[in-house]
Amino acid sequence: MPKMLILRGVAGRYDGRDWPRGALYEQPALEYARRKGYSGQVLDVAGATGANSPQTRMALAEFRRDLAVTALYGFSGGGYNVLHVIKALTPDERARLRLVVVLGAAPGNSPNNYKGPWELVYRDNPPGGHMDGPRALLETLH
Repeated sequence: MPKMLILRGVAGRYDGRDWPRGALYEQPALEYARRKGYSGQVLDVAGATGANSPQTRMALAEFRRDLAVTALYGFSGGGYNVLHVIKALTPDERARLRLVVVLGAAPGNSPNNYKGPWELVYRDNPPGGHMDGPRALLETLH
């Protein structure tokens, strides 16, 4: 089964709770992956952003290690890091991508930055707020 790497947001206190390993309601992200035909894998690292951040490095290593990975899903800081991952991929590696999901990575990142031969799902924050992004996206599949 193809795999989707799911990148969490930055660590901190959001939505009334602490997220030391990175902000993300995992269940809707994993269910989204499943409904799209992927096995979801949430990376166990907070989404501090940057081309050399721990999350970007971990995502690149996992993408390169596991040829079943053909989709990326980034929430908040993880959405910024998806762009760093894409930029670091070789042309052959980029050709393996089938789906890129970016939630709440604005301002500063246009959907045009993420475009490629893959399906792109790009969403700003929904009316329910930033942390509601994964749930709101899942609802679009009903």
